[in-house]
Amino acid sequence: MGILDSLNPFSRQGPVPTNSVNRGMSDKYLTSTIGTAGSGKTCLATQVFYVARTLSQQLQGFYCDIKDTNSTIMRDVARMESGHFPPKTKAYNTYAYQAELNLWWGKNSLWGSKAATFQVCDLAGEDLVAQSQYKTTAPDPIAFSQAAKLVDYIYRSDIFLLVAPASRAPIFDGDVTIEQEDSDIAVNPDVNLASIFGMIVNRRKQHNMPIKGIGLCITKCDMVDKYLEKKYGWNIYKSEDHQVKFLNKYFPWTSMKIKALTDTWCKTEVKIFPMFIETKKDSDGNQLKWQSGFDEGNPIIDTEDRVIKHNGQACVELVNFVGRLTG
Repeated sequence: MGILDSLNPFSRQGPVPTNSVNRGMSDKYLTSTIGTAGSGKTCLATQVFYVARTLSQQLQGFYCDIKDTNSTIMRDVARMESGHFPPKTKAYNTYAYQAELNLWWGKNSLWGSKAATFQVCDLAGEDLVAQSQYKTTAPDPIAFSQAAKLVDYIYRSDIFLLVAPASRAPIFDGDVTIEQEDSDIAVNPDVNLASIFGMIVNRRKQHNMPIKGIGLCITKCDMVDKYLEKKYGWNIYKSEDHQVKFLNKYFPWTSMKIKALTDTWCKTEVKIFPMFIETKKDSDGNQLKWQSGFDEGNPIIDTEDRVIKHNGQACVELVNFVGRLTG
């Protein structure tokens, strides 16, 4: 029995056998990032791996290694260190993007001796949304069938990182529009995320497969933090109460799904993580963008001596959250 078998109680269970589907990824993993197109799933995974690498350099007794399978996670970290966001994950890929982060805490470390395997399967948002009732156009049947096989891997995870893009939350406030969902899916980001997560919960309930943990990641917080503070007096970085108020107001359907899950079915541990990657801005607060090259028109990440400016503390807490649940 391998280490993944011992860590994952559902590794030999599930609604769909995976042995017949070999797309370059393991048939067992622990963690999946869930969110619609452009919500920040790839950036979230890249931040977590970047922070784990930094911790291994600075923290005595802590070690990590990456198994990069059909993924570009190390390349994406290097891109971000040079000020470029990772490219958007394309829908209906031949291979799923999977990266495995192995963590070890030595016996003399702060947390004592333990190990954890943190695997992330990063699928395009369209791969999941295509199976939602809110999809208005059907993809190519063959591509859809292949994507559906990859989605089956998602259902096997113990821990889910739900990606709620804060930048799209206030589009219905009337006084601000920062970023919208893709035009070919429902415009409400909360409806999209709740629909995707609801499909996962329903399928796992059918097979009595409880969810161990949910990390609710509020991404792109830097695009709305000043607006929320001015309008409501909220500090979504420091106040858990304000984080809950933000989710209840802007992601009420997702909040409802999580509450129903934890209060009526399984004792899933839920933790909120406010995330951001700082971008360079002009004196008026407008994002600066690359003026030429392959990334022309995209925002520039604010870096200093190859150090990415982002919410590193939240990423550290996320690493510990996943490690504690899986180790």
